[in-house]
Amino acid sequence: MDAPTVIFLHGWGGSLDSFSYFADKLALTGYRTLNIAFAGHGESDPPTDVWGIADYCKPLLELIKSLDIQKATLVGHSFGGRAAIWIAANHPELVSNVVLVDSAGLKPKRGLRYKYKVWKYKRAKATGKDTSKYGSADYQNLPENIRASFVKIVNEDLTDLLPLITAPTLIVWGTADKDTPMYMAKKLVKDIKDSGLVKIEGGGHWAYAEQAGLFLSILKKFLNNA
Repeated sequence: MDAPTVIFLHGWGGSLDSFSYFADKLALTGYRTLNIAFAGHGESDPPTDVWGIADYCKPLLELIKSLDIQKATLVGHSFGGRAAIWIAANHPELVSNVVLVDSAGLKPKRGLRYKYKVWKYKRAKATGKDTSKYGSADYQNLPENIRASFVKIVNEDLTDLLPLITAPTLIVWGTADKDTPMYMAKKLVKDIKDSGLVKIEGGGHWAYAEQAGLFLSILKKFLNNA
């Protein structure tokens, strides 16, 4: 029997380094691990057009097919969680389990402060003023050639895909995550039928890296019981 395959999907701005520790540790215990670098991240070439989540997933699907992987566990953090959700919902035949770690993909609740910033941006744009300094820190740090893809990605709401996920799903979340707050984890648990939540107390958006030993233990236990 082939070794079970685990595919690691990093967050936006991440690279192969994001999950390399966990991929290496699992490989030592008999798992076949793949550590993916999305287009425009690490040493991977950036997209030549404006990409949405389906476009980012296409090369991964081609890789899975080329390696003749029948089923795999997808472990996705933040943006990588978006990819895991999309693949699990649209290609359930390829997915044995899903692990969503402080995952993005849901429409955030927006307060008055955010709405005011959007109003200021639209007003500046309409009056011909410089808008280059508007946008989040993540947006400002991006190369010009992938900013449009970033905007498209963050505006994609994957809520409708959640009920389509049939694979057993573990949701791991830092209780102090401000980028993807805890209410998002609760929404995932509610809408994904076969799912459960494990909280990393005090962890932020990178809780899995902040408490690597704990996350590795949680991941191993889930995989061994799946």
